Amino acid sequence: MSPLGNCRKCKGWGFQMRQTRNGRLKRGRDCRRCDGYGKRVRIGRRLYNATVRLHREGTR
Repeated sequence: MSPLGNCRKCKGWGFQMRQTRNGRLKRGRDCRRCDGYGKRVRIGRRLYNATVRLHREGTR
């Protein structure tokens, strides 16, 4: 399983879809939540990163 998941706002595309006046879909601006990457850090990886950071601070 990957430590990264799809962004919930853009559904992993990295951008929002826009419609032109005649209804054709176009690429919109980059997603603000994921900065255009389309990925997010999952909860388990976020917890793992926090525990590693705490452990490293305690040993120094």
